[in-house]
Amino acid sequence: MSPTRPTRPTGPRRARRLAGVGLAAALALALGGCTQIPQSSDVRSAGPLDGATAAPEAPQFRPPGPSADDTAEDVIRGFLLAGTSPQDDYAVAREFLDGPAAARWTPGQRTVVYSAQPRITRGEGTGNYQVQVEVDSEIDEFGLRTIAPQGTTRAWQVSVQERPEGMRITATENGTLLSQSQFGQLFAPHELAFYDTAQRYAVPDVRWFVNRGTTVTAVTRALLRGPAPYLTGAVETAFPLRTGADLTGPTVPVDEDGVAHVDLTEAAAEGADADRRHRMREQLEITLLGLQSVSDVRVTVDGAELSASGENPPPPVQDEPTTGSVQVGIDSATGDLAYFQGMSVGPVGGAPDVSALDPVDPTMSRDRSRFAFVTRDRTAVHVAGTDGSLREAMRGTGLTSPSIDGLGWVWAADGAETSRVRAVPAEPGQEARIVTATWLRPAERIVDLRVSRSGARAALLVDDGDRRTVRVAGIVRGSDGVPSALTEPILLPSTGRAASVEWAGDTNLLVSPRAATLDERVVPRIVSIDGTVRELNPLGGLTGVSAGDGGALYAETDELVFLLVGSSWRAQELERGVRDLSFPG
Repeated sequence: MSPTRPTRPTGPRRARRLAGVGLAAALALALGGCTQIPQSSDVRSAGPLDGATAAPEAPQFRPPGPSADDTAEDVIRGFLLAGTSPQDDYAVAREFLDGPAAARWTPGQRTVVYSAQPRITRGEGTGNYQVQVEVDSEIDEFGLRTIAPQGTTRAWQVSVQERPEGMRITATENGTLLSQSQFGQLFAPHELAFYDTAQRYAVPDVRWFVNRGTTVTAVTRALLRGPAPYLTGAVETAFPLRTGADLTGPTVPVDEDGVAHVDLTEAAAEGADADRRHRMREQLEITLLGLQSVSDVRVTVDGAELSASGENPPPPVQDEPTTGSVQVGIDSATGDLAYFQGMSVGPVGGAPDVSALDPVDPTMSRDRSRFAFVTRDRTAVHVAGTDGSLREAMRGTGLTSPSIDGLGWVWAADGAETSRVRAVPAEPGQEARIVTATWLRPAERIVDLRVSRSGARAALLVDDGDRRTVRVAGIVRGSDGVPSALTEPILLPSTGRAASVEWAGDTNLLVSPRAATLDERVVPRIVSIDGTVRELNPLGGLTGVSAGDGGALYAETDELVFLLVGSSWRAQELERGVRDLSFPG
């Protein structure tokens, strides 16, 4: 094994996965009625799949098979309920299909999660039916979850015919249909590890997989397949992009000591130099050591140990950059830049006085040498330095609060009718860039934009005139780190009239409205890349939020700064007032 092998994740990263499962499981819908789909079945023990061990916390559902006197609708309801039992390759569900249909049906191709009660209706022609659902999300065969826009519906086609043994399904779409409650109990989110383009940080790609004994295999195949579409071009992988089937066997076995044995085909490692092979091993280890059943990873190529770098292996990647404990804000008394740490508010040494520019929403670089802020009228972004420098970096209309990435680029979007995303070097001497976002529709404008700590992704709050949505896009950069485009983003759950979005770690966003009055109580939310949402306690008069390392969350009103302690907001006793707080980024 490599001497720089990543350690097994503990603490927040593992807690995120378990918390996500618990939250999704709490979203149960109370359904009833003669043509609605049953939402539960007996929970019994079941044997593991493919010689692997099922996760101990995973419920094992054993729904009943078909009966001789079932009607067509009974068979459809039974078949859909049997989608909660993946044991033996969905053996119970296949009992509802006739022979040819059972052989054709591919349950793992997709999973549609519905948010309101399904309805079974007759289609055109004898024996044809539709299961109509309101869609919450859809998960593809590689675990990629796509959140559906509000109000999305679809019809699932099913054909039923009389057979000697009773009514049987003769044709159905590939995949399964699950309620939000069933999905939360059967699936769990897992993080695939890819690299930022500078190969300094591991960028998580969150996927959902059935919580059963084949999870290690499914995760490995998804990793070999490559990153999610929204990360394509924004991250790198050590593996050649093929089909995700570059394993010599059908499974990745895990032995009794928790060692996952990954045997790659020769084609998977063909042409890879020593450094790339090192990254292959590292990428597999970071990904698989996040699974509860895996304590070590052994990587081979056609049975032979995967050779790694010799005396000078590439440096190990980091999980994510840290923000530190210092925030930048605006001194309430002077209107100038100020540091905030603990209970102290103090000046930014070496920085020029910017109070005459009426600054709001400042941010800073990770080394605290460069600071960016927007003017109150949102027509200009300025960059200041601890060397006394000050310059106007960009001018526009309705500019968003600036964000500084780890490569020294200052980002903002023009919030006019046609949003433009711009990036300007924090250091003088380089040209500003227009970062293309071809997916933006004419009526959409960007309300807020924040670059992730690794610099590989951007979180955006987009207003289409009717509602605001949270999206995450990949950042495409050249070999020199210059940003050029934002990829087609993923859509995260809607959060109403949100006003700001902040990164709260590598897979979580802090999304919050702003209070219109001192008495209005608003609810900030933690929105995860996996699609789960956790509401924080409301706070009256909330005007801003910020997020740091280790789950540190701050909120502001016009007069006070609050720290989230447990589930409660605690006012901080400060000698000087400060507003518009921000951690680096």
